[in-house]
Amino acid sequence: MIDSKDKAEADTEQVAQASTILVYGSDECSHCVNFKKKLDSAGYEYTFYDVEKEQKNADEMLLKLQKSGFRGNIHLPVVEVNGNMHVNPELQIIEQAL
Repeated sequence: MIDSKDKAEADTEQVAQASTILVYGSDECSHCVNFKKKLDSAGYEYTFYDVEKEQKNADEMLLKLQKSGFRGNIHLPVVEVNGNMHVNPELQIIEQAL
């Protein structure tokens, strides 16, 4: 028998596995490091791209932001969830996007 807590955890895991989370940031950015810790603590799988170490990562992030219609100051991390771009989001925003 599965209780409601186990079912909720299983549902969260299925959503996380079915969804794609890309994090653009820097290992030198405290906001980025903290955001990755939150994702890790919540059990989300994601791919991290360091925009300071690899120019191609920065170029990719900027192109995606431009295509999304983002107009404003870019603050790291920039997070893509299933093709939707989020600039310096809270974890709750990402969870809602999943």
